[in-house]
Amino acid sequence: MPSSSRLDTRGIAAFVAIAYGFSWLCVLGFVLGFGTDPGKAPNAFKAFAALSMLGPTVATLLVARKVSPLPSLKQETGLGLGQHRLRFFLLAWLGTPVVVLGALLLSALIYPQAMDLTGLSSVRALIAQLPPELVAKLGKLTEPHAFLALQVVQGLLMGPLVNAPFIFGEEWGWRGYLLPRLLPLGQWRALAASGVIWGLWHAPLILLGYNYPQHPVLGILLFTVVCVLLGILLGWMRLATGSIWSAVIAHGSLNALGPIVIVLGHAGQPPDTALVGVTGWPGWLVLASLVGVLVLTRRLPLTLHAAAARAHPTGPS
Repeated sequence: MPSSSRLDTRGIAAFVAIAYGFSWLCVLGFVLGFGTDPGKAPNAFKAFAALSMLGPTVATLLVARKVSPLPSLKQETGLGLGQHRLRFFLLAWLGTPVVVLGALLLSALIYPQAMDLTGLSSVRALIAQLPPELVAKLGKLTEPHAFLALQVVQGLLMGPLVNAPFIFGEEWGWRGYLLPRLLPLGQWRALAASGVIWGLWHAPLILLGYNYPQHPVLGILLFTVVCVLLGILLGWMRLATGSIWSAVIAHGSLNALGPIVIVLGHAGQPPDTALVGVTGWPGWLVLASLVGVLVLTRRLPLTLHAAAARAHPTGPS
């Protein structure tokens, strides 16, 4: 917990209002300009979705500077490299793909009919859409299994770097600013509350088919569960290191590799992401198991002194 037990309700309320307001207005801008079907303007949807990810950062800047000023924006919001950085960087970079692949494996065991892991018909359909010159350049890499492996390796190596600028827009807000401000509630409540707020923030995108195209309404609840579990793990990284950067790496890797589940389905029949992949309930089991490991090994919750020192290195705000 922070060294001050006072909950900054004014700052928290302002942060949530600004983060939601900015991001939801971005989604509204897409709807007014292009309609409610992202498939008709996929590039525009990606652009507006990326812009919406800056909402938590905009909120952090405004609240930390104007509404409820912090003694040191860099230290108080985890912009430094923090403690144990190499160990946590490697854990985030290499461990996240294991989580995603573990969720896929468990999904395949539970719902083998939902995925085409032998024929890779969706991968073949994707390759068929590539320009002929690119196919010729790639050569044997366009064989379905090799092409899939290439996508996984690219996502593993480059995903955190490519996604970092956009993921930072989220993580600096959710884990950098919000989580430490909620710590007076207690670590578990803070982690859960920040996860719920993070999950519900996605509601407009979910309603447009993001993550759960078969369940645009129920998907809000489903993804909130994912965000609570994932938020505990990312929040643990933030509190254990005093920095947001391992969380940025893990979040970026997840966003790069998570969508691979779509190309593992049958061609023309996308898998139900409520049932398979890291967003489905098998993914919940994997994430919950990791939380359980942290609890059993006494890495979570952190000691009160350690959590306070790392979340608020300069003292109370």
